[in-house]
Amino acid sequence: MAQKTVVHKGYHGTIEVNTSDYSLYGRILFLDEAIAYHGNSFEELETSFRQAVEKHIENCKAKGQEPPFTE
Repeated sequence: MAQKTVVHKGYHGTIEVNTSDYSLYGRILFLDEAIAYHGNSFEELETSFRQAVEKHIENCKAKGQEPPFTE
């Protein structure tokens, strides 16, 4: 059965397929801002998602805000 979302540190992200080139893309769910990621394989998509989550957490901390999700 195919996985429908990716999860990292309490963040969930979508998995979508671009049918024109069969690449993968998604966005982090449940945030006010739109954060997207992409890859040419599931492994690349998951790595891109994890990097997007880590960057979001860093940005929250730099602004003095608590990240909205925890592990």
